[in-house]
Amino acid sequence: MKRHAMAACLLMAALSVCAQTREQDSLRVVNLQEVEVISTRATSSTPVAFTNIGKEQLKKQNFGQDLPYLLSMTPSAITTSDAGAGVGYTTLRVRGTDGTRINVTANGIPINDAESHTVFWVNLPDFASSVKDMQVQRGAGTSTNGAGAFGASINMQTGDFSMEPYAEFNGSYGSFNTHKETVKVGTGLINNHWSFDARLSNISTDGYIDRASVSLNSYYLQGGYYNDNTSIKLITFAGKERTYHAWNYASKEEMERYGRRYNSCGFMYATDREGNVYGKEYYKDDNGEKHYLTNEGGALHFYNDQTDNYTQKNYQLLLNHNFTSQWNLNIGLHYTKGDGYYQEYKGERSLAEYGMSPFEYNGGKVEVSDLIRKKAMDNWFGGGIFSVSYKADRLHASLGGALNRYDGDHFGRVLWVKNYIGHLNPDHDYYRNNATKNDGNIYLKANYDLIS
Repeated sequence: MKRHAMAACLLMAALSVCAQTREQDSLRVVNLQEVEVISTRATSSTPVAFTNIGKEQLKKQNFGQDLPYLLSMTPSAITTSDAGAGVGYTTLRVRGTDGTRINVTANGIPINDAESHTVFWVNLPDFASSVKDMQVQRGAGTSTNGAGAFGASINMQTGDFSMEPYAEFNGSYGSFNTHKETVKVGTGLINNHWSFDARLSNISTDGYIDRASVSLNSYYLQGGYYNDNTSIKLITFAGKERTYHAWNYASKEEMERYGRRYNSCGFMYATDREGNVYGKEYYKDDNGEKHYLTNEGGALHFYNDQTDNYTQKNYQLLLNHNFTSQWNLNIGLHYTKGDGYYQEYKGERSLAEYGMSPFEYNGGKVEVSDLIRKKAMDNWFGGGIFSVSYKADRLHASLGGALNRYDGDHFGRVLWVKNYIGHLNPDHDYYRNNATKNDGNIYLKANYDLIS
């Protein structure tokens, strides 16, 4: 069953094979595959350094780590992981440039965050299980998404339908209690025209760094209609993440004192061996010398809910039509909805900074106190892309463009203040702002082979 499914995963070839009972011309099948990706992918005649990564290679490496770690062996790629296990908040650099200069698309649809232009891979858990192949272009490349991709372009194509019904389960377990469970099912081709596929995934890890736990859930659903010259696919995929902060990293001094896995995020207070509470992990004697409480039987205490929580849902409607063996049209409509927050313990913060008035406590006026704050965002991103391609013996040309809009709200709230007297409104915003972005582009590309 799997063997037949793999054989069917040729981008447009399967559409022709399954839509007709008679045998198709092999040259036409190859052309279908190339036409769909020519506007965003490099070929052997394109003066661009690139690496193609197929489904089999992704499957061999896919044990639950984020996509940057599956690309770590490609030339000029460097990856990092906050949690240290390759799951959760990970980053990718290519040729030394960070994620803001790397354009990422899925089926030609932009994946980069519209505000920062980086990619939050944590919002795409186990997306590799639904990717058929991908191409990493180093340098300016052939990107059609914005103008800031001098670092690299990454183009991902999600999987095609299977010829036959299938069901499979994949699981893995590794260091630091890292595990992944994936269930995939598909109907195969129904009445020579219809196909439906689904995936559910769960990924968790304790992380190498202290308390850097990660919990990820995702799904991928795809339905499509196919005939001789046209395919229409509706795709939706989503990711939900909950990660404990591991953003601060540790200094050399901290690692020597607390170990290499030390994580300062969420630190609230320290106690000595008698249980007395200190605002810092040390105290100073009469001579001003520091005495660290952990060296004297004390302990450090951290905020348990120092977490990042975010849900992102993606929707794509893709149309591919062959007018002739030379002319092809691609249209994609997309919509992405994001909603989430992170909260953190902040020590000795000015109340005025959060729009709060000082209060009286034990006969004194409190203007600075420990608190827990929540920073949230609610955003959406939508638009459309198109490309018209022409391919002859020597001339390959594409005309395309995109029009997108982003709208995002950012706001913050105070959830708790130490020793606060009076009513604390957790729904009060101490800041709120809105960001909007309209983006459009159009391109024309042509390649002509002088010598065939």
